[in-house]
Amino acid sequence: MFRPEKMSFVSVSVLDEYLTQVLDRLAKLGVMHIVDKAELPSDIGGLEDIDVGPISGKLDALNSRIEELLTILAIGISYSSVSTGVSEDKIEIDPFQIAERMESETSEIEAGVNPVIRQRARIQTEVSDLEENSRQIAALEVQGVEIEALKDPRFLYFAFGDIPEEYYDRLVVGVENLPCVLAPGEVIAGRRQILAFSLMDDRESLSNALEAAYFSKANIPEKYQGPVADVLDEIELELWAKREEMAELHGEIRSLRQKWRDRLLELRATIAANQTVMESMEKFGKIDRSYFLSGWVPYRDIDKLKELENISEEGILVNASEPLSAQEADHYKTKVPTKLRHPFFLSPFTSLVTNIGIPRYSDIDPTPFASLAFLAMFGIMFADVGHGAVLLLVGLFGALYPLPQLRPVRQMAAFLASCGGASIIFGFVFGSIFGKEGIIEPLWFSLEHMNPESVNRMLKFGIFFGVGMLSLGIFLNVVQGFRRKDFKEALCGQWGLFSLIFYWTAVFLVVTGRKFSWQVILVTVLLLLPIMLKGPLSRLMGRKRDHNEEEEAENIIEAGFEIYEIVMAYLANTLSYIRMAAFNLSHAGLMMASYSLTKELSGGSSNIFLTFPSNFMANAFVIVLEGLIVAIQCMRLEYYEFFSKFFAGEGIEYKPMKIG
Repeated sequence: MFRPEKMSFVSVSVLDEYLTQVLDRLAKLGVMHIVDKAELPSDIGGLEDIDVGPISGKLDALNSRIEELLTILAIGISYSSVSTGVSEDKIEIDPFQIAERMESETSEIEAGVNPVIRQRARIQTEVSDLEENSRQIAALEVQGVEIEALKDPRFLYFAFGDIPEEYYDRLVVGVENLPCVLAPGEVIAGRRQILAFSLMDDRESLSNALEAAYFSKANIPEKYQGPVADVLDEIELELWAKREEMAELHGEIRSLRQKWRDRLLELRATIAANQTVMESMEKFGKIDRSYFLSGWVPYRDIDKLKELENISEEGILVNASEPLSAQEADHYKTKVPTKLRHPFFLSPFTSLVTNIGIPRYSDIDPTPFASLAFLAMFGIMFADVGHGAVLLLVGLFGALYPLPQLRPVRQMAAFLASCGGASIIFGFVFGSIFGKEGIIEPLWFSLEHMNPESVNRMLKFGIFFGVGMLSLGIFLNVVQGFRRKDFKEALCGQWGLFSLIFYWTAVFLVVTGRKFSWQVILVTVLLLLPIMLKGPLSRLMGRKRDHNEEEEAENIIEAGFEIYEIVMAYLANTLSYIRMAAFNLSHAGLMMASYSLTKELSGGSSNIFLTFPSNFMANAFVIVLEGLIVAIQCMRLEYYEFFSKFFAGEGIEYKPMKIG
């Protein structure tokens, strides 16, 4: 929990006839982080690249076809074999042959599905056309015009269709001097229906005016004859027939969905798994009939990987190193990936660390410290039993309620619930519930009425908390230095042991009120001296032998500036934690002001029923706004003051080749 999992470097060589079985086993074990052969100073010369382009192209094309079938049949798509309910046993890993074997099955499914889909599309088009004809002919009925008048004009010229609504005024102006009749209809989808007619002699003028308004003529099929009412009845009968046919097709599509759903999801999961394997195979090497792959495996999973040799005693060879120490990892031939392993109660806090980087393999896992520090700071700054209970209940609902839509935010909800629990604890410490003191007895002290003694006490608490956080960060850096056997950094680094002793000494002098005499100054200078002379001290410890006087002088000057930076950083970082006290005080002050305002708005009444709506809104506003601001401040204190003392974030994430 306090360090990344121990890793072993594993090399596997396999003959081509066993490669498919090895890939299947590796992908389903999901424990090997593949390393590109180009990153390794391999002892085997002449390793050839593996051209996976043609195979990847076939898999991509097949995947697109299956995705289209899933979309057509309205089957939920997910790229996780677990989330789709596809068992690993049903996923076949064989990237060289899988596309050819799945091609015929995919074509069979398409042959059964596509005709039905095409027929549905055709009927949908016909229904749309019938509905459009019905709207147009209904407009003629409103205007009292028969269909024959449009099809066989003798004395009058009829124009029936629609124009964009914004051009209607232009049309009115264009025909105002023409001997014609313009009958506007309803507006459908931004276009206004228009019926216009004139004498045949004025046909050209009317047509020009309509054309200038982007007139679109309505095309009424020749088959519709007779009175408009009869034609509308005929269209309605056709629509009923088409809708019944559409309902039958929907039933057929549902049957196809039930028939092919599980198999399509299996095919899609199989393709996704083989695509993952193909991406990893680009990092393999090959000589004649032998394939070579290397990578990192958690030491506890080495025995699982050794089972590969059971496939063939002669065709497969697995070599695994002993788990690397922190010192060995920093000087190894390839970068060691970091796998963080946490108990369930720390899972919601993993993102606090990974958001800014991955710890190096040789680093301490800061997640336990970061999570406790974050909760403590959040609880102190947002110390309120009532508001914390609201956050706790909302978080528990999001984390535990069995609603599929909440699955993506479960970790965030658990994080919110934890913050609510911290607020409740410190709410009891300071005796605050919904911003009111005096309702519950504080376990420590109360900020009621903001008396100077309580305020000073809170400010001192914030500073001492900061001293503890900074000391913890430096202590972790010292421990990391010793783990790597980097004694210069552990002892004389900017945030090393001598720096920490200097900090504690300075804090002790300030707290005890000692005067800064020459003896005190001498002691502090002696504590900083090893940091300035870390170059010579490093040589004494055998870490660096070649040097020159000019370089040594430059190092001492740089160390002098580093001393200045250390002193200023300690001062600024320590004072930065005063914000914890400030936000605790601001929470109390904001709630006092909100209650005074709500009481004034309710006419000075103390009746709970009159003040409840305004009090509810005030508390909701404080929970959302102040909760967000406090969370941001906690992150700032962690990342800039705490993490900066020991965390570099230069690691790489452990990403094993696996399916799902």
